[in-house]
Amino acid sequence: MLTALLTLALAAQPAVGDVVADFTVKDVDGVELVLSSLVERGPVVVAFFPKAFTPG
Repeated sequence: MLTALLTLALAAQPAVGDVVADFTVKDVDGVELVLSSLVERGPVVVAFFPKAFTPG
């Protein structure tokens, strides 16, 4: 089961240079950021830290 989930997760990862769907997120100050608007200003790097700000 774990192997199947890991395989799915790795297959779903975009490669460098892939085009992704436009999305909106909030930054740490609650300000909404829209990917398409950020890209207009230059390259964008998206990082995800799933356990950031969690205990342990």
